Amino acid sequence: MKNNSGKNRKKFSFQVANVIVFLGILLLGGGSSVGVLTQGSPELFVIEVMITILGLSGFIIAYKAFNNHEKLAFWMPGIFFAFLSALQSLQARGGGWDEYYLPLCIACCILSCLYDNYMQTLLFVVAQNLALGMMAIADVPFMGANSGKIFYEAISLTTLGWMISALAGFMVAVAFGVLYRRTKAALERRDSFKTLMDTTPNYIAMVDKLNRVMNISSNLAKLANIENPDLVIGSPVIDLFPSMEMKELAGDLLRKTGRTYEEMWECWINGEHRYFKALGDDLPDEKGILINLIDMTHLAERDEIAAMKDNLDIGIFLMDKDYIIQDNYSKALPRILGVKNPHNMRFTDLLVSSVTPSELIAIKDYFVMTFEKQFEQEMLNDINPLNEFRYCASASKEWKILHVEFVTVDRGHGQIMLMASIYDITARVELQRKLAEEEKKRQEEMRSLFELINVEPKVFDEFIEDVDYEFEQIDNILKNHDLTPHESLVEVYKSVHAIKSNAVILGLATFGGKVHALESEIKRMREVEGVPFSDMLHLTLEIEKLMQEKENFRVTLERINTFRGGAKVKSNNDVLIESLTKACEKASADLQKKVKFMVDVDQDVMSRVPRRIMKEVLMQLVRNSVAHGIEPPEERAAKGKDEKGVIYLSIKTEKDMIHIRLRDDGGGINYDKIRQKALENGFIKTEAEGHDKNKLLHFIFSPGFSTADIETVHGGRGIGLNIVRDKVKDLGGTLKIQSEKDKGTAFNLYIPLPPEAPAQEKAAS
Repeated sequence: MKNNSGKNRKKFSFQVANVIVFLGILLLGGGSSVGVLTQGSPELFVIEVMITILGLSGFIIAYKAFNNHEKLAFWMPGIFFAFLSALQSLQARGGGWDEYYLPLCIACCILSCLYDNYMQTLLFVVAQNLALGMMAIADVPFMGANSGKIFYEAISLTTLGWMISALAGFMVAVAFGVLYRRTKAALERRDSFKTLMDTTPNYIAMVDKLNRVMNISSNLAKLANIENPDLVIGSPVIDLFPSMEMKELAGDLLRKTGRTYEEMWECWINGEHRYFKALGDDLPDEKGILINLIDMTHLAERDEIAAMKDNLDIGIFLMDKDYIIQDNYSKALPRILGVKNPHNMRFTDLLVSSVTPSELIAIKDYFVMTFEKQFEQEMLNDINPLNEFRYCASASKEWKILHVEFVTVDRGHGQIMLMASIYDITARVELQRKLAEEEKKRQEEMRSLFELINVEPKVFDEFIEDVDYEFEQIDNILKNHDLTPHESLVEVYKSVHAIKSNAVILGLATFGGKVHALESEIKRMREVEGVPFSDMLHLTLEIEKLMQEKENFRVTLERINTFRGGAKVKSNNDVLIESLTKACEKASADLQKKVKFMVDVDQDVMSRVPRRIMKEVLMQLVRNSVAHGIEPPEERAAKGKDEKGVIYLSIKTEKDMIHIRLRDDGGGINYDKIRQKALENGFIKTEAEGHDKNKLLHFIFSPGFSTADIETVHGGRGIGLNIVRDKVKDLGGTLKIQSEKDKGTAFNLYIPLPPEAPAQEKAAS
C-alpha cells in the first residue's frame, strides 16, 4: 500500500496556516472596531466593519477559487497583509495609530514561511516590502506614535521601519530558503528510497542489530503476504519468511554477520519451486544488516530447460518461415535426423526422401496454418501430418519412425518461429507391434482352446490323421521335381483345400481362416506365369507354420482330455456322420440358410470304403449343396417352399457297387449361369456352344471353375467338385448328376464294392 503520511502532514500544515490567517483577520478587525467605538468615531467603525467583511469575503472567494492548499499558501498571507495595510492607512488618515503594525507585517512574512514553497514565500516578501515602501512614500505611518520622528539625520523612523522590515523579511526568506533546500533534499532522498523499495524487483529487508525490521521492499511484503509494510516495522525479520525452510536459511544468514554472505537458496513456497540468490552485508555505521534476495527462478528454470534439451533424447530446433533450421538445437537432433550439422538446412529438404510430393505439399500447407495460427493448437495437433511417419536419412538410408510436434514461438519484432520436437519412436512402435502380435497370438490360442473343447476326441484324432496325410502329400508334391511349378501348385491347392474343409468341419475358425488365406495365395500364384522361387519358398514357410500350429492343437487337446477323463469312443461311421452334420450346420449358419441334414446309410457298406476318401468326397458334396443348391429362406418362401431346405444322404449296395446318393431340394443347376461363366473364362467361344447341358455339367468339375459371385471358406474357388471327380475316379467309380429346376439336384456316385474286411478289422473299427 502506498504511504501518504508525508502528503497528509503537508496538507495539515496548510490548513493550520490558513486558520491562523482567518483568525488574525477576525481579531484585528474586531480590535480596530472596538478602538473606534471607544474613540467615538462611528464613521470609521462602519468602514472598518466593511473592510473586515471584505477581508472575510476575500478569504472565502480565494478558498473557493483555489481549492488547493498549495495555492492558498500564497494567497492567504497576501490577503492578511492587504487587510492590515488598508486598515493602517485608514487609521492614519483618521488620526489613529496602530503600534504593532510593523511587527505584524514581519509576523505575516514569517507566517508565509509555514508553507512548503520557497518561491511563493519570496514573492510574498517582495510584495510586502513594496507595499511598505509605497506607504512610507505616501507618509502613511506604520510605526505608531513615533512614525514622524527622525532617527538619524534625514532618516525617519518610518523609513527605518521599512528598512528593518525589508531586512527582516529577506533574512527570514534566506533562512527559510536554506532550510527549504535541505528539507527538500532530505525528502527527495526519503522519497527516492521509498520509490526504490516500492519498485525494486528484489526482496530487500533492512534489519537492526536486534534483527528487527527497519524497512522492507514491496516485493518482500508480497512474498510474506503483508498488505502494509509499515505494520511490520520493529517485528522480528524471521517472521517475514513464509516457509520454515526459508526461516532456517534466513537464520543462517543472520548468524554470519560481520562478513559478506552470498548463497543460493532453493526452497518451496506455496507449492512452487523457487530459487533465490541471497546476499547479506552490514549497514554503514554498524546500524544493522541489509538482506537482499534476488529471484533466480527463471534463470534456474532456463538452465534446467537447457540441460534437459541437451540431455533428453529429443530433437529440438527452431525453424523460420522458409523452413530453415536455426543454430540453437538439441544435441540429439543430428543423430535423429542422420545429418552432421542441420543448421541452415531446410527441414522440408530432409523430408523429400521420406514422403511423396503430394504429402510434402500437405506438410508445407500445415506449416503455413501453424505459422499463421489459423486454428487452435489442439486442432493443429490433430491434423499434424508428421504425427507418426517413416523417415529415411538421406546419408545412411536408415529408416526410422518419428513423431514431430510443432508450436509457434513469437521472438518479438514480428519474428515468428516454429519450435519442433522430434521423438524417435521406432523402438516404441516396434514394441507395440510385437505386443499386438503376442496379444493376437494369445487370443488365437484362447479361441482355439475354446474351439477344441467342443471337439470329440475321436473326431479330432481323425482330423489330425487327415491333416497329417495332406501335409505329407504336400511335402511329396514339393519334392517331386518331375512336376512343373504350376502342376505342383494345382496339387498343393487340392490338399490345402482338404485341410481347410476338415478345419471348418470341426469349427476351428482361426486355423481354417489361416488355411483359407494360404489357399488364396496359392490361387494367385497359379494365375502367374513363371512362379518365382521366392514365392515357392514363402509357400513352404507358411505350410511349416500351419504344421506347427497343428502340433500345438495335438498338445492342447491332450491336456483337455487329461481333465475330461474316460469317454465313450465313437465308431468311424458315427464320427463321419457327425462330421457331415457339423459341416452342414456350419455352412448353413455362415451363409444364413436353413438346412436339415438327413442320413440313411448302411454301416457295413461304409466300413468297406476308404474312410478318408469317403469323408472328403461327402464333405465337398454336402458343402456344395448348401452353398449352391439350397436357396435362402426368403427365396424358398417366394417359391412356395418350406424355408428350411433338406439334404438327404443315402449309402447302399446295388449288386457289386456302392451307390452313394446325395440330393437336395434346392433350385437345381443354373445352366444359364454356367454358360455365362464358361464364356467369361474362355471355356467356350460362343453362346451357341453352351446349349449342350452335358458339356456344361462337365465344366463344373474343372479346376478353378465356379458360378459363385464371391469366395468364402465354404465355396467359390472352383476346386470342390474337381476333388470329388478325381477321388471317385481314383476308386474306379463313376459320377452322375440329376437336376431339375426348383426341384433340386442329386449326385449319384457308383464305386466298386471292395472285398469285405477281416473280422478283427471290423471289431477295431
